[in-house]
Amino acid sequence: MAQQIAVSGIEGKLEVNEDGELIYAKSGLETEVLTADEAIRRWPAAASDIRRALKILD
Repeated sequence: MAQQIAVSGIEGKLEVNEDGELIYAKSGLETEVLTADEAIRRWPAAASDIRRALKILD
């Protein structure tokens, strides 16, 4: 089950899926798969939330 990560100031949503992939959905038609490092560089304020969501999968 995917876990949504709250990131203030972004349009769309960021989730981590069961495989540890970070999925950024800008809209229903536009999505990106990011590594943890890419997501943290893009949204540094959410770094601890991203790491926490990935740790839960372990």
